Amino acid sequence: MSEIVNFVDILIPRRTQFGIFKFMTRSFDPKKTFTLDKYYMPQDLKKVVADSVYIDTIVEKESIKNGKSKEQLRKEVLDYLEEIAMDKKMYVIRWMGIVFLKICFMMKIGVFVNEPAVLKLKSTMGKNPVLFLPTHRSYADFCLMTYLCYHYDIDVPAVAAGMDFYSMAVVGRAMRETGAFYIRRSLAGAPLYAATLRRYVRALVARSAAPVEFFLEGTRSRSNKSLPPKYGMLSMTMMPYFTREVSDITVVPVNISYDRLVEQGLFAYEHLGVPKPKETTGGLLKALHRLNDHYGNIYINLGDPVSIREFIGRTNASSEMSKPLDLQELTADEFKSIQDVGDYMVTRQQDCTVVTISNLIAIVLMESLMKNEVFSFEQVVEKIEWLIRVLRDLGASVFENDVKGSIERILVVHNSLMKLDGKNNLRLVSSALMNVNSDIQKKMKGHTLKAETMVNAIPIIQLQLYVNPVLHYLVPPALVHVIVNRGVSTKEELSADYCRIRKMLRHEFFHLEKTEEHKFNEALQYCLRNGVVTSQYERGENLALCTFLQNAVFPALRTLLNCVEVMMQCNNYEHKQALKLVQERAELGHNHPYCLSLEAAANCLRGLLLAGALSKQNSEKEIVYESVPEKLEECRQLIATVLPEIKVDFGNNIVLFNQDLKAKL
Repeated sequence: MSEIVNFVDILIPRRTQFGIFKFMTRSFDPKKTFTLDKYYMPQDLKKVVADSVYIDTIVEKESIKNGKSKEQLRKEVLDYLEEIAMDKKMYVIRWMGIVFLKICFMMKIGVFVNEPAVLKLKSTMGKNPVLFLPTHRSYADFCLMTYLCYHYDIDVPAVAAGMDFYSMAVVGRAMRETGAFYIRRSLAGAPLYAATLRRYVRALVARSAAPVEFFLEGTRSRSNKSLPPKYGMLSMTMMPYFTREVSDITVVPVNISYDRLVEQGLFAYEHLGVPKPKETTGGLLKALHRLNDHYGNIYINLGDPVSIREFIGRTNASSEMSKPLDLQELTADEFKSIQDVGDYMVTRQQDCTVVTISNLIAIVLMESLMKNEVFSFEQVVEKIEWLIRVLRDLGASVFENDVKGSIERILVVHNSLMKLDGKNNLRLVSSALMNVNSDIQKKMKGHTLKAETMVNAIPIIQLQLYVNPVLHYLVPPALVHVIVNRGVSTKEELSADYCRIRKMLRHEFFHLEKTEEHKFNEALQYCLRNGVVTSQYERGENLALCTFLQNAVFPALRTLLNCVEVMMQCNNYEHKQALKLVQERAELGHNHPYCLSLEAAANCLRGLLLAGALSKQNSEKEIVYESVPEKLEECRQLIATVLPEIKVDFGNNIVLFNQDLKAKL
């Protein structure tokens, strides 16, 4: 059973006359992450990097390799540092804080924080560097952690930002001056840049005495669920521990949950293949007027801090230890430890998920769509109260104590996505398509979908975005249920099929393979305890819970089967071609609209690689998948036999409200 945490809305004290200005101009003497003999300013950190033995060595190598003079290469290093480095300025932080709070009030949001966790972390600061690893669901994540630190008098973090913001007029500079440092998406082919970045991040961690923040996923999760971690930034930030520059590093998992994602519409289109629009200052200013609306609450939940020293211990002495400190590199064992830390931290972020009323109402509305049956307001209240009990029993933290009032609130927040009709029944709103001009059509990443397909799919995919954050709780018992429903004779057979499917869905539902036996046993006990399966491994009598679980896992299994069937048609396909064919198959088969997601299809193809049903070749242009026919057939038989028999016409669904085709394709 999950622990109930009391969250605090940290914006309430600011909702007074002059509350914003007085707070952002107050005296600020923040808590440092650890005590140093000298505190390095932004310019000092750049000098540390430029004068390091490591950079001297790289410059020497590059000069010999490329014939460039050392002076020219040193100038390149200085230019890279100007591109990368933060330039934190307190007066800019104060003004940006005022802007942030004004926008929060315009959006009518509350920022709810697990305050006991923050205060506990703050009380332990002062001994070693701290890394904040938040989930990345929205661009708002950047601002939220910075404001949270300011609110609790913790030094404002240095935040890793992508180059998308670097070229944005005014915004790029303002972010740098509030603590952002910029990193390129790829380090390939730029050894001097890569060396400069690695040495700068190392200096940030070991010498700045402020928290360092970055997103393990490396990008926003368009699906609103956990992505497999990227290890590059984690490697750079943990390097000072392996070189003994610091005695320990504290890593803090953070989950940020939203009642309403600002980008939900854009994410839905991206799932269908519409390219992401380029970030520009003009585009940001145009979008500001859309923020004058109700966006609900944001929940920030900090997990228990993890000591790297306790998690991995000291590694065995290696030849690297004999080198000068500045020239030491990671060993294979050390990098494996970093991977273990990254994987574990994603699961800790999942454990910190706050299930909100948006998640709950989305699950109920999705059930309504799949049954093709409208639910009255009273039925929705009853179903959500039941859901809360189910999820808490699965270990989820559910932030809810006034279901009826919260539903009424969230219907205002999501008034463009869902509403009550004249008979007080909950309906999903079918909206018109965005204007997809000819230039965008040329850049579309997937199959050219019919206009009516997109009209129906967009709101359902948006709805699925609020179902997704809860799925890591549901998938283990759901898979136990669908396998038992097919028929098994022993626990060993059940466990084997469970593990095979979990591996194929590892990228869709991230998990640790080393803990899967434990997860399986927990899921099986849950199913036995709640009447989902019997002790003879037959389907139980709790039909409501059985239906709920099979609905949760249906889109992923259906997408996985689509991928298998496409790959069985031909010996090899390029990655993009395979995605198009999977999307085309999903459209023709009248599948769940989330089966049209290119991201879900890509995740399933990667899962088939893990399962050995596909092999991969990297050509000069793109990844090419080659089929392994026997393994593919084994996968097909397994998935086809456990796939729930759910047939719904989402194109003519009575739950969809005000369906009319207004496409501009």
